[in-house]
Amino acid sequence: MKSFRICIISFSNLQGDPRVRRQIDLLKDIYDVTTLGLKKSGVKGVDEFIIPTKRSIITKIRSRLTFLIARFFQGLYTKYIEIKYPLNTILKIISDKNFDLVIANGLGALIVAERIARRDGAKILFDAHEYEPRRIEDHWFHRLFINPHNAFLCNKYLPHASYMTTVSLGIANEYNKFYGISPEVIFNAPEYERVNFKEVKQDNIRMIHHGIAHPSRNLEDMIHLMSFLEKRFHLTLMLVANDTRYYNYLKKLSNKLCPSKVAFREPVSFNEIISTISDYDIGLIILRPTSFKLKHALPNKFFESIMAGLALVIGPSPEMKNIIEKFNCGVFSNSFNVKEIAKLINSLTPKQIMEKKKGSLEAAKFLNSEREMKKLHRIVRMILS
Repeated sequence: MKSFRICIISFSNLQGDPRVRRQIDLLKDIYDVTTLGLKKSGVKGVDEFIIPTKRSIITKIRSRLTFLIARFFQGLYTKYIEIKYPLNTILKIISDKNFDLVIANGLGALIVAERIARRDGAKILFDAHEYEPRRIEDHWFHRLFINPHNAFLCNKYLPHASYMTTVSLGIANEYNKFYGISPEVIFNAPEYERVNFKEVKQDNIRMIHHGIAHPSRNLEDMIHLMSFLEKRFHLTLMLVANDTRYYNYLKKLSNKLCPSKVAFREPVSFNEIISTISDYDIGLIILRPTSFKLKHALPNKFFESIMAGLALVIGPSPEMKNIIEKFNCGVFSNSFNVKEIAKLINSLTPKQIMEKKKGSLEAAKFLNSEREMKKLHRIVRMILS
């Protein structure tokens, strides 16, 4: 019989959330695990419940008005939380459950976790996937309303967490600077896959960038970059077109500037990403630091490219740069100027690229979820002891 009971909470589709899925997969065979999410993970051996999100139009209006007014009268944030989050309903859903530990993924989950922990006398592990007070900075509404609300929530709820984890050192340092908490970093690294080394062709060097097509990521920089590269370089964009207008803009731009150098391909499922991109030579990740989030990004695609045995080419993004320097698995420019990045790429020889590819294959032995989840297991054991 499993001795401790753990509740894992995330306001996300648990089936499509790799970080949360890894938590579930790790802990389900050791502890009695229950999940709360917007959609179930589908993992066997776990009790799963859906967080109710349906609200009446009147409740939605009350919620929005209270939120807006609370920006100027912070005492109303508590009232907003009561309207926004169906805490009593959630407690009814899990009324026959009692937990020793609640793992909260994100601030919304932390609010729910605090209420459950208060009821059960449980401990809380908070996993911050973002630096919440500066989560989105490229939109006025987020800067003026949502980010201050998130800062309020951090002040109110972070003290209730027994321990905290996050995704990068830059984010950990920011939480420490403003809230006096020192989160432990657990990378978003994928499961280890053995990938065979592939040599680079002299006259056909294949680069790939994969991920979500969103204007905040300035993916057009990579298309402009291709205009300055030698003919031996080709770029494939494997993008999830959440923003259809922006995706179509990228296609039109590539057709205009460099139609023979840029190709678009359909995205694949999570478990096919590494085997798909392993056919390429270079993982291209240029994320202009237009926000705190992008400056300190350590995206899934970065670790997936390493696991796939690709040489990395990035701008001077500090978190990715540190790993590249440590493992010699790529190169980085000194600025985000596309001409300077192009000069760097044009200087690469097949021999240099293959050296970096070998560096990635070696780095993958250390940057994988098996190693990262050992950190989580150690933390959970420590909290429960």
